[in-house]
Amino acid sequence: MGAPTRLEGDLYVNGNLSSKTATPAASSITNASIIAAAGIDATKVDHQHRLVFHQPNTTATAETRVIYHCYGATGSVIAIYAGSIAIAVGAATVTVDLKKNGSSILTGVITLNSSNTARVAVAGTLTGSTSLVAGDVLEVVTTATAGGGTIPTGLFVAITVNEKAQ
Repeated sequence: MGAPTRLEGDLYVNGNLSSKTATPAASSITNASIIAAAGIDATKVDHQHRLVFHQPNTTATAETRVIYHCYGATGSVIAIYAGSIAIAVGAATVTVDLKKNGSSILTGVITLNSSNTARVAVAGTLTGSTSLVAGDVLEVVTTATAGGGTIPTGLFVAITVNEKAQ
């Protein structure tokens, strides 16, 4: 290969530009550079899912529910939040755990009690085991304890997952 031709300054091409290959500089292609109708295949982008678990307008109960099955090649859990429409009264609590294939991926369960604020979600702290592979299953596990008080109502949990296409 001969020495490359170097053009200093801006270059405007009024027509098509073709090449065998193109190597754009790092960070040179931004979201604004992609037209809305680009039609990029789903297999070429990451997918973000917002998983929602809720027990609407009822007293929170103990439950284990599969909320996600990883279909893509790989993925990762990004965040988890939990809250309730009406807070607990007295010593009542509801705990929320997030399990991957049966094992918790939180450093500790999210506890909703009388010190929470209605309709304000509490963030959980994820451990280092948040990566996902095809076939992994996420479960939300809730435990409600009256403890002489009133269990919260309208429990909601939101989990954010990024997944690469298969």
